[in-house]
Amino acid sequence: MLFLLLVTLISMLLAVIMSVIAWRAAQEEKRRSDARIAALAAEIHDTDRPHAAPRAEADLDLRRPVETPVSLPVTGLFETSGAARTGPRLATVVGIGLLVFGSVAAVAFGLGTGSTNQASSANPANHATSENLVPLELLALGHERNGDRLMVRGVVRNPSAGREIDRVIAVVFLYNRDGGFLASGRAAIESTALVPGGESGFIVVVPGASNVGRYRVSFRTEDRVVPHVDRRDRGQEKS
Repeated sequence: MLFLLLVTLISMLLAVIMSVIAWRAAQEEKRRSDARIAALAAEIHDTDRPHAAPRAEADLDLRRPVETPVSLPVTGLFETSGAARTGPRLATVVGIGLLVFGSVAAVAFGLGTGSTNQASSANPANHATSENLVPLELLALGHERNGDRLMVRGVVRNPSAGREIDRVIAVVFLYNRDGGFLASGRAAIESTALVPGGESGFIVVVPGASNVGRYRVSFRTEDRVVPHVDRRDRGQEKS
């Protein structure tokens, strides 16, 4: 997310810079065009200044016709030329700016789409992994009171059809006689890796259990809950 924000800010900065460059190029070209127009206008005005009329010769009856210089409109001379030069330069600068902006935007969009696709593809995989786990089997469960603390101990087994599970954690929730939540505790089982067919004991000590009415045991790893089924003998106390 931070990377996409950074790319967006860079794209906006590049767009502003290219706009300033295009504006300055247009202003410079306009200034040069105005200077050329002013120079030519001054030259035309010098040509139009009145000259001394030639004196008539005594032996001629007719005067030679004096040719009057024709002034061409200044605007028509330079309007097309200035536009022709300014247009390509401005179009080039704007085109480069749009190309840079489009490239950066395309890269940002590609990276954002790739990250989204990876996240969306990873989530179903994790979900499927959690659902496909073979439930653990709770073989034994008991508890002892020690003052304000409740110590819960038991044995859990990974079925032979299951797969190896690393760093399994036993979690105990305490409830009062009305079903209200009191406290919880957790502890790692004795075996670091619970292999298929393997068994492991666990002990969880939960403080603040003076008013406990019942408790519940569950298992999880660092990133998901591990399901389990009760395989205890009928004579044992159920959680």
